[in-house]
Amino acid sequence: MMRYSFNIGRFLVRPGRKLHGFLIKSKVRPGILSKLSAIPAKHNIVIPYLAYSADQSGETAIALAFLDFTNSDISPEELVRKVKQYDFVEEVIIIKPKINGFIADTVSNPLTMSGDRAVIFREPGYKGLLADIRKFGPGIEVFLYYLGVEAGLEFGKKHKETAKKLGITKPEEIYRNISESMFNCVGYGLMETVKIKTRLPYAIIRVHNCFECELGIGTGKPFSHLVRGMIAGVLTALLGVKMTAIETKCIAKGDPYCEFEVKPEK
Repeated sequence: MMRYSFNIGRFLVRPGRKLHGFLIKSKVRPGILSKLSAIPAKHNIVIPYLAYSADQSGETAIALAFLDFTNSDISPEELVRKVKQYDFVEEVIIIKPKINGFIADTVSNPLTMSGDRAVIFREPGYKGLLADIRKFGPGIEVFLYYLGVEAGLEFGKKHKETAKKLGITKPEEIYRNISESMFNCVGYGLMETVKIKTRLPYAIIRVHNCFECELGIGTGKPFSHLVRGMIAGVLTALLGVKMTAIETKCIAKGDPYCEFEVKPEK
């Protein structure tokens, strides 16, 4: 299956362009996006970024848009007046640029994912946390592993809650269908459950494009500590047995993917 990178678009850099941002709160109805996007199209406004998300009730939604007014025949304020003519629109907030050619969403806070607060780390930030910090000694790698375990335990609890809502009870089904999907959708990598057994707890988990291990390419040794801890923590929560994970293959030492053997801790 073809894979594509997806820009989550929290900011936009377009030197020389007249950019504005808009946050629109609306009722959820069929055809909303087509109606809202038709207005900029009529006035030669380009939409470089648009995100739309309904709340957990499914009744109200927030749309975030970054618009390019460089060749537009109306102002941002005029656009807002036109958008507010729709009865499903409850509120419109203009996000004004602080400098020309740069716009960022400075009004959405906190960011959430399925009701939980979420924060975003770009590679320049997590490189310092996961790679550069290792210069302080091997004890840091142990710390990263147990940090991952604790995070994994919490993720596992959430995955079980989601599974309960969907009527899924078997740990292996929860891991394959929910844990694996959640790992992939937040950008950690592309996880594949090669093998998982519950009677005698054991798993082999494969990860392509592991975000942690990409930082260690060229080191010639397994590089994952945070991610392998997360895998161990999630499986511990699902199986009810304290598990440990060992990285047997790693892109940091030239393998085509990272692979983890997970078994009960002795």
